[in-house]
Order: sequence, then C-alpha cells, then structure tokens
Amino acid sequence: MSFRPGTVSKILWHFTGGPQWDIQINKQLAQLKPAASAYEALKSIVSSGELRVGNYREVVKVIIPQKRRFNTSSKEVEHLVNFPVVVESSPVCCVADIPLQHLAYHANRYGKIAIGFHREAIVRAGFNPVMYTLEDTALLNSIYQGYSAIDEIDPFEAQSELDSFESEVEDILITNEIDEKADSFSVSAALENLGDGRDQIGKSYADFLAYIKTFNENEFDTIYCEREWRSTSTFKFSIEDIAIIILPKGGDDFDFYHHFLEGMHLPRSVTVAAWEDLIEH
Repeated sequence: MSFRPGTVSKILWHFTGGPQWDIQINKQLAQLKPAASAYEALKSIVSSGELRVGNYREVVKVIIPQKRRFNTSSKEVEHLVNFPVVVESSPVCCVADIPLQHLAYHANRYGKIAIGFHREAIVRAGFNPVMYTLEDTALLNSIYQGYSAIDEIDPFEAQSELDSFESEVEDILITNEIDEKADSFSVSAALENLGDGRDQIGKSYADFLAYIKTFNENEFDTIYCEREWRSTSTFKFSIEDIAIIILPKGGDDFDFYHHFLEGMHLPRSVTVAAWEDLIEH
C-alpha cells in the first residue's frame, strides 16, 4: 500500500483573501483583503471558470559582481563593480499545495475563503511548483548573469548610429561626385533580428523568473512553507476540476457560506463546506 506524507495534498488551493499587490511600489501589501472583497473574487472565479493572471510579479534584487556597459553619451565602455539590479517576472496566478489540516495556519495570511482544485487539473493546466531561494544569494546572481550579458544590448541605438554613419558616407559620396550608394540593409536586417531575439530572451527570462520565489530569513514560517505552484497563463477550468470550496458562516456580520449556496446554484458534485465545520470543528 502506498502512503503519502502529511505535507502533500491532492487538492491545490487558491485563497481569494490574500494581500493585494501595489503596482506603484511593486510590493504585496501587509493587510488582507476585506472578507467581502474576497467573497466577490471567489464568485467571479467560479462564475467565469477562470483563475486569471493577476498583478502579482516576483521582484528579484541581484548584485552583479562585474558588468560591462556601453555609455551612449560618452561613447565609452564602463566597467561596473557590484552593480545592483532589480528584475521583474511575468505576472502569475497561484495555487498552493496545502494539506487540509494545515489550512487554518495559512488563513492568517490569506483569509478563510478558498477554492480547491484537483491536482490532476492543475498539472494538466501547466502549473509548476516554484523554486524557493533566499534573497541575494549566489544562485540568484548566477541565474541573472547570463541574461545580463544581453540585457544592455540596444539595437535601436545601434541602428541610430548606423543611420548617422550612412548619412555621413552619403555626404562624402555626393561631395566627391562618386556614383555609389551606401547600402546598410543587411546590417539593419541583422540588427532587427538581434532586437527580436533579445525581446524573446527577455520574455523567456521573465517567464522563468515567475517560478522562483524569494524570501528572507524571517519568512521560513510563512513564505517558505506555502508550497506554491504558479502559472503565467490564465487557468481555464471546468466544474469537474473543482474539488471543494470553503467559506465561513460568520464574519463581518455576513453568512458567506449560506449566501453562496443560495446564490450560485452549483451542481451537487461540487462540495461546498463551511470553514467552521471543516477546519474549526
């Protein structure tokens, strides 16, 4: 007989009451959403059949030991030492691999309203477990260094320099009455391909970075234990993909559980449980 440890669940959860993302400072706020907002978010997810990519992005700070950068003003190559860089991932949608007996602990950070999906559906949709790493580590720096080699490449600036050079050559040809034409088409085409390639590499890097979760040494008991899975695409699910929905009966003088049952009219195959009965019994 096969046994699985108590740290692994066949249901992956999305809590709707977690802290909101402040796009102005690129940071998750400390306070939870109001329960009413979390409830509306749950109804929207269930009604639309979509767990959408949100505003959340992984913001990673790295230190590059040595970096070469061309200064377009001085026309010289600069050699930078211990150069700080802040990079952002693609936006994500998230679920967490949390065993039922541990949900109460996570409610402190994400509230008591959650929808659980069958693990098979999550895997099928392309979600992947994140890689946890402490902030400002050699690992993070090494991951970025390869990308940083092409990060400063600016094909537009190079094309601008090429256009200026071509114009100067044309002036010389005209002045000296030379019946030739400066033709830089092949170089321009190469620069365009370089720009397209750089954009594709940047997109791939941002997508990869979305699956790295950074935390500090004070977050072992919060961030590190979440067992988060992410996707960079909206999760479109069917009713059959839902394992269970949990809502509280009380809170803010409003019975979310019974209001949801009466208003959503879901098929009997979808289990809807009261938080107080399932978790706090």
